[in-house]
Amino acid sequence: MMKNLVVKESPEVQEFNLEGVRHISAEHAYDLLSQHKAILLDVREKDEYEVERVALPAILHYPMPKIIDNIQELPSHKLIIVMDSLGERGTKAANLLNMQGFGQVANLDGGLVQWKAGGFPVEDILPDACGGCWGCG
Repeated sequence: MMKNLVVKESPEVQEFNLEGVRHISAEHAYDLLSQHKAILLDVREKDEYEVERVALPAILHYPMPKIIDNIQELPSHKLIIVMDSLGERGTKAANLLNMQGFGQVANLDGGLVQWKAGGFPVEDILPDACGGCWGCG
């Protein structure tokens, strides 16, 4: 399935890369996610995820240290698009999934920053995530 998808061997936006990790643009990721042909694995930390997240169904959130603990929850029959903020952790997580035998994995090139730059849907949760600090009023 991967050979028919628009994935690249090297990222076009981010600088960080690991050999063997494939990358997908935000535009192609959005198309596949919207058509339910892929799932998004958000590997950012909980505090990052609670501020803003991709506003689409089929999103899994497992921070980097929790991926192995939840690996049985990941589908092996569908493309897994791994996302973080800028693409570095996503590349590392995609590499980990490749090493665990997942054959359909791609890093979101440029991460959430690139997703937002493309104008794709993001749920902004910042007001609720501040924890009631004194300056929010």
